[in-house]
Amino acid sequence: MNPSNVLLVLEEQKKWRERRKRIRERIRQLDRRRSVLRKELDGVRRRILEYGRSLMQLAHAGATIPPTVPGR
Repeated sequence: MNPSNVLLVLEEQKKWRERRKRIRERIRQLDRRRSVLRKELDGVRRRILEYGRSLMQLAHAGATIPPTVPGR
């Protein structure tokens, strides 16, 4: 193998290592983001359950539930 080919192969190896490193870092970022979003979603689901229970208690108590405003 001539020297220019060796240099080309070494440059390609370096390029692919850097690309692999960037991809791994991006995957780590996405994993962190996914965990944050999962926690937020769990909190929202808990609030939905709480509000649903509150509405059921109000309905059972005979209170009228005001109509919801569209878009809110």
